[in-house]
Amino acid sequence: MAPLTGPLPSFDCAEFDRSVDAWLDGEFDGREQAEADAHLASCEGCRRLAASRGELRQALRASLREALGPDAAAGRAPETLRRSVTAAMARERRPAWRRVLSPVPLATAAACAAGALVVLASHGGGGGLVEEAVRAHHRDLPLDVTAASIGADSIPGWFAGKLDFRPSPPRFDEKGARVVGARLSQLRELPAAYIRYALPHGQAGLFIVDDPDGRIDPGGREIQVGPRTVRLVSSRGYNVAVWRKDEIVYSLVSDLDEEDLTRLVRAAEFGR
Repeated sequence: MAPLTGPLPSFDCAEFDRSVDAWLDGEFDGREQAEADAHLASCEGCRRLAASRGELRQALRASLREALGPDAAAGRAPETLRRSVTAAMARERRPAWRRVLSPVPLATAAACAAGALVVLASHGGGGGLVEEAVRAHHRDLPLDVTAASIGADSIPGWFAGKLDFRPSPPRFDEKGARVVGARLSQLRELPAAYIRYALPHGQAGLFIVDDPDGRIDPGGREIQVGPRTVRLVSSRGYNVAVWRKDEIVYSLVSDLDEEDLTRLVRAAEFGR
């Protein structure tokens, strides 16, 4: 199986339409921000889209707060859901409420906060995170640090103080697998550690995110790899293996076929 050749489309209108919420949230890295700005400078249609989407997001936020307020009509949302969403909206790490914005037509959601709350409760956005991981891996952005410069064993420590969790990447005992380097990344609203590996027959990128609320559900096919429950997802010519260790979710994006990818995950060994 071969992945897509050449770069994914840069910020044309379709790409900006898919990414406008992340742009509004200020989630782009420097390179992505520059590409988006260059596109917006020459595209009046996308400037109008960004402006209208921002207005609708504000309307949706107001509607959500109204629906969750003490004077909201009884029965619009269960009390436990109200408490959960209220806590999520107050979290300093931008919460999952913005995931409402992608799967639900914004005009409908802004007009019906109760419907938005139902979507928030039932849609974890995990599939979107897998798509984002594939896109970020394929874009092949420059690494912040390389194994050649600081040593592969120093990569986990390099993330200290840069994320609000401590990433603990596995060691892949598969012969020939080696760490190339790492960088800070972001999958939707979640800060992520990204580590690139060179393999005997291809390459892989590992994204590590903190998911203490257990919201991520990547979908795909569930398999058992030793003691580990793994989901296999195919996207844009890549195979992705997703698994959880306590509150931490690992997404391994690779151009390997499923059999070789499963073998690589089986070889993963974690430190303490």
